[in-house]
Amino acid sequence: MSLSPSQRLASVDDLLLYRLSHLTAAAGAVVVRLCEGGYGITRREWGLLAQLHGYPGGLLPSELAERMHRDRARTSRTITALLGKQLIERTALPHDRRSVRVSLTPEGQVLYAQLMPQIQAINSQILSVLSHEEAASLDDALERLRVQALAVQASMSPDLPKADRRRGRTASALAAKPKQALTRDRP
Repeated sequence: MSLSPSQRLASVDDLLLYRLSHLTAAAGAVVVRLCEGGYGITRREWGLLAQLHGYPGGLLPSELAERMHRDRARTSRTITALLGKQLIERTALPHDRRSVRVSLTPEGQVLYAQLMPQIQAINSQILSVLSHEEAASLDDALERLRVQALAVQASMSPDLPKADRRRGRTASALAAKPKQALTRDRP
């Protein structure tokens, strides 16, 4: 009996996260074409609009960032883009004029109502290869994997260095490297 990729884990092609990224890329390409070509918004902008739907009072930008699993800077850029497209609006909080809630404009609500059924149809087409039981098993497996991933994340050592994504190195490796070597590496 041969092992499945999830049991084998012999190469990068067998790794769960790599395989999920391929699925996301293939399915996401359809959503990107729909959003960008049909509606003039990015997939990230669509995600923010979808998160705001159902919150007539709006959400704080920090709440949006958390819900979307994005950093605040990236969320802020997306908010700015959608404000420019008049799909969302900011409302200052009465008790703290520096804090704002972000909510959909009527135009944003209309866009959501037009786009959501199409996004749901794409998801349905992708899932159509699974039986009802397989889809239920997939949902169960995905939730168990999410919970396990959170447990793995919580078990990570707090001493693990953070990456300096601008340079592709850890902050501690940068600090340990002589300054001359840092300048020599630059293109």
